[in-house]
Amino acid sequence: SSSNAPKHFTIVESDQSPLDRGRITIDSAVCDDCLDELFQKDDRRHCHPLINCTNCGPRYSIVRDLPYDRPQTTMAEFAICDVCQEEYLDPGNRRFHAQPICCPSCGPVVSLVNHEGIVYGGGEAFSRSARLLRDGKILAMKGLGGYHLVVDATNEAAVRELRQRKKRDYKPLAVMVRDLQQASSLAEVSDEAAALMRSPIAPIVLLLGISPSSIAASVTQGSHRVGLMIPNTPMQHLLLAEPMLTDRPLVMTSANLSDDPLIKDDEEAQRHLAGIADAYLLHDRPIERAIDDSIVMDTEQGLIPIRRARGYVPTPLPLPIRSTAPGLCVGADLKNAVCMVNQDNAVLSQHIGDLNYSLAYQRFEKAIEDLLRLYDIKPQWIACDLHPRYLSHRYAKRYASQVGIDLIQIQHHYAHLASLLAEHNRTDRIVCLACDGVGYGDDGTAWGGEILVGDLQGYERCGRIRPLRLPGGDQAAVDIPRCALSWMYDLLGGESVDHPHAQQVISHASTRYTIGQMLQRDVNCPPSSGLGRLFDAAASLLGLCDHNHYQAMSGMLLEAAAESCTNPLSGKELIRIRKVKSATGQNLLELDHRPLLMELMKQIILGKSSDQLAWLFHDALAEGLSRSACQIARQRGIKTIGLTGGVFCNALLSRLVIDYLRELGFEILIHHVVPPNDGGIALGQAAVAGATLNEA
Repeated sequence: SSSNAPKHFTIVESDQSPLDRGRITIDSAVCDDCLDELFQKDDRRHCHPLINCTNCGPRYSIVRDLPYDRPQTTMAEFAICDVCQEEYLDPGNRRFHAQPICCPSCGPVVSLVNHEGIVYGGGEAFSRSARLLRDGKILAMKGLGGYHLVVDATNEAAVRELRQRKKRDYKPLAVMVRDLQQASSLAEVSDEAAALMRSPIAPIVLLLGISPSSIAASVTQGSHRVGLMIPNTPMQHLLLAEPMLTDRPLVMTSANLSDDPLIKDDEEAQRHLAGIADAYLLHDRPIERAIDDSIVMDTEQGLIPIRRARGYVPTPLPLPIRSTAPGLCVGADLKNAVCMVNQDNAVLSQHIGDLNYSLAYQRFEKAIEDLLRLYDIKPQWIACDLHPRYLSHRYAKRYASQVGIDLIQIQHHYAHLASLLAEHNRTDRIVCLACDGVGYGDDGTAWGGEILVGDLQGYERCGRIRPLRLPGGDQAAVDIPRCALSWMYDLLGGESVDHPHAQQVISHASTRYTIGQMLQRDVNCPPSSGLGRLFDAAASLLGLCDHNHYQAMSGMLLEAAAESCTNPLSGKELIRIRKVKSATGQNLLELDHRPLLMELMKQIILGKSSDQLAWLFHDALAEGLSRSACQIARQRGIKTIGLTGGVFCNALLSRLVIDYLRELGFEILIHHVVPPNDGGIALGQAAVAGATLNEA
């Protein structure tokens, strides 16, 4: 053996070498061993609500700096007792070098604070919390990465009160159940979903087959899916084990006001939630960074990530191309996540949210600062979306100028394509259906229903959805009857304003005529090929939705209606495919959706139900998208077609497109690692930027 080999095994203090950095793990759901101890009466950690070990508990949410040692975490202020110290130093112990190690005598404590300021500790905190929930009250409860608002999910009045106080009237609410057995009594849980729910990630999983009588109708608010999770912290396990809550599922939704980011600090919670929560169940271990619950959708194609946060972050993701210099990617403005790149690894941040909200923008800046400090990276380049008005774009431009590094601007839908390639570790050319609400195009117009051909070196726009003009611009994405009237105007011209369907969609005559005048004169009616706006138009036309109270609400209700259809109508050949020239003179295949509208209007007159027409809409789009992508792929000799963009969070559309493409013999790429929506954009930017630098 070598004379340099160590004679004894030793544990040494971490140093500050960059090689020792980057070893933070995820915040993990409480493990089975800790759960056994939690409910074992003779264990010294019996009912200790912050029990953890080397295999579970807080990590990324508590670390302040690297190396990951206790003094660098929010546990620094809690002195370890002698017994915990022995466990911490014992290589044979499950808590060997568990930085958040604690017990009832040395760790953080849990307390319940009611609206009168009275504090209850120990077991009484949980029994009184259970009584409040049973009585229909709203509880603010501290979790791993922030606060939740909790109510009895079987109490319709309590759920409605929560919605009213939180100003969240329409968006579905997540539900926590005691275990997988209870989850299976509420919805259909596949084996893959069950394994994920029981894993250290323990996300919210969006499931089909809701049992309607098992939870209050206001929980799902018209959605055909319910978001279920099982407890991921010992506090949650203790609360659901209370006898008063036996077999009662609990709404467990992020504690915030409307679209503001998740609340993480105790004082902030008691200040901002004063008009919402009736009491606060909290612990005194500080949360360094807010991390939302992750959301995953269970589909026939497998599990699809919708929001990537707790349990996934900050696990590095491999890149198919090694970057010659470290860099930073700032994502898009909606569903923002940022990304740090070093060599052939990308570290994607937790979900941050909509940067148009000031608190979210502050979290965006903090997330960037965190990643660069924790991983000791000095970016040599910064990548952003092409959209000049995006706050993320402006940040990147300013940062590049101040630091003197390269700014790499990447078109939105190309970044979507690249995110799909990156997660599959591919560099080959594919045909890609990149479909969402909006993204800034190379030609300065709004794109969103695109067929691209590309790899990490570049792309070509080969097809698009026929652009729809949006009266009032972005306002049409919220006030969606505008989209429906524009769709009718595209088919019928000026006659559309007095058409019975138009009167049904917009009953107020003067409003209808004003929008009609905007369309006729082409005033403030920017064109958009965004597929999301076509969903808006269809949902409005079918009477399913007249206002998007949250992103993609119309699409969710349209999908729910279609999924309930028992007598479907075929939509084949209702999308006409023709060749057009774009404004820049480019030859494109265009998917003309006017025949689809004509058929929908005809079937409405024939008295077909909204669920049949919703199915017809999905089927027509899926067949048209598949046919056009296939035509382009065969022309180019490409055998792989990818699906990406927020529209492919619609599991029904995805399934229909995949079925059509499989029949035609293509390999299909879909997302399983990062979300199809804008939460995956930063990874795509990382892959393109890495390839760009390698070419330079």
